[in-house]
Amino acid sequence: MPEQQDRYEFGGYQLDIRRRLLLGIDGLQVALTPKAFDTLLHLIENRGSVVTKEALMKAVWPDTVVEENNLNQNISALRRALGEGRSENRYIATVPSRGYRFVAPVRLFGLNQPSEFSPPLKTLAVLPFKPLLESNGDASLELGMADTLIARLSTLHELVVRPMSSVRNFNRSDQDPLLLGRQLGVETVLEGTLQKYESKVRVSARLLNISDGKALWAGTFDEPFTDIFLLQDAIAEKVVKALKLHLKPADMSRLIKHDTSSTEAYRLYLKGRFYWWNTDPSEFKKSREYFHRAVEADPEYALGYCGLNSFYGFSAAWGAVPPEEGWAKAEWATKRALELDDTLAEAHLGNAAYKMVHRDWDGAEAEAKRGIELNPSFDEIHYLYSFLLVVMGRFDEAIVAAQRALECNPFSARINLHVGNTFYYAGRLREAVDQYRQAIELNPKDEPTHEALGDALEQMKDRAGAIAAWLRATELSGDSEVASILRSATVPGFDGAVKAIAGKKLERLNSMVKSGGYVPAVHFLRLYLRMGEKERALPYLKKASEERNAFSLLIARDPQFAALR
Repeated sequence: MPEQQDRYEFGGYQLDIRRRLLLGIDGLQVALTPKAFDTLLHLIENRGSVVTKEALMKAVWPDTVVEENNLNQNISALRRALGEGRSENRYIATVPSRGYRFVAPVRLFGLNQPSEFSPPLKTLAVLPFKPLLESNGDASLELGMADTLIARLSTLHELVVRPMSSVRNFNRSDQDPLLLGRQLGVETVLEGTLQKYESKVRVSARLLNISDGKALWAGTFDEPFTDIFLLQDAIAEKVVKALKLHLKPADMSRLIKHDTSSTEAYRLYLKGRFYWWNTDPSEFKKSREYFHRAVEADPEYALGYCGLNSFYGFSAAWGAVPPEEGWAKAEWATKRALELDDTLAEAHLGNAAYKMVHRDWDGAEAEAKRGIELNPSFDEIHYLYSFLLVVMGRFDEAIVAAQRALECNPFSARINLHVGNTFYYAGRLREAVDQYRQAIELNPKDEPTHEALGDALEQMKDRAGAIAAWLRATELSGDSEVASILRSATVPGFDGAVKAIAGKKLERLNSMVKSGGYVPAVHFLRLYLRMGEKERALPYLKKASEERNAFSLLIARDPQFAALR
């Protein structure tokens, strides 16, 4: 009986059938939806032959009737993932009026056959620790333990660790860690329980192999809380040993590096991180207090200053506080962090953002590249670098950087949306629509992606599609007034509906300003243009161009502002 094939290799890629992963030449996972993976696998299994569209749809969706557009989206997603332009045909050739053919040379390998392919990087998810007793938990410490281990392990170049944004919601005690690992597309999962009692902390942890469910390592620790840093050292070292990673002395130094010796400063920092991840604005604001208290407890705590920068910089960049207020404090916090420790990728991320909004393109790019060098698995630094490249109009590079961010965090709604936005700003509207739809398949309830899909469809003159996408976005956001306008909208009355929605949103913004709230000028600019009132928009163009936020940087790239150019 012939040996079952375990993986296919072609070009710079490896398709791992058993783990259902597509790996690039650097060993990092290339993000694919399950249906896109199935499409690629079926084409490779029938390589050299024409696979008709009907046969491919039947193979990928055996129990569902789908439209040809679903298949087209999968093919477009695969071509993007493989770095292939529409007319290149390096891997997937279109056979007009018939279907597709996989044309690249393929090598087959069985379970026990050696491969000349570069060894893939190992992948790990660290899940939020759970309370040993539900009635006596400490959510910030449980989340913080995972956050700290992720930060340490992600600095290792042989290991890809899913970021906190991917795992932070997986904190229920009834969740299956193996199922979560499969959802996150990793080989191994670290999970554990934690309980703080009096002055001690008790931690149990285990490292699970996703393919067979076996524990690669398990351990229990019962230590004074003042020894929590040594406990984290021990867990990190056990993970490295169990995964058989080969660390250089510099890697080991980063692994067991302590950002502070003060357990009180660390506890306050974890509280800040806990609230920083909260999407409720009033809860998010609490992070500022705890980050400030953390650096008061230890004025040499570089990571604490990074926390302050993340609050002030994020708030200023996205309009939560006036830019002149937020950026001054963000700059102070970033400079202090870099003075204390210039090896923190988070500090270079903050500095890159500051330089970007102040139009220091060269400085921002240098800082972003330094952050990537320090922590190549840090999704946020790739995200920011891609955003910077969009602002500079270097779209091909921006798309590569965005896809690298997605490799680090394949299931992030925000990064999936950014990949689509990058195509949108580059004028590659069909690819933008395909990416938005792929993102929605992964995150059906992500309201901003539905909104962005509507904008792209509008640019493509698909007004019915735009209305449907915007309506879904408003239903998800709970905006009943705008939803009512969209439900009654028709294609002939499209322009009237757009103006009515813009008018309703302008009323709300003016109300916010009258009550003392801050609203970025670019939002007024956009809405007046939507209403066709260019003369009223122009004063806001001047103000928006002077404001230091992320929105204003995109005025030259967003097609919705084309009327001003």
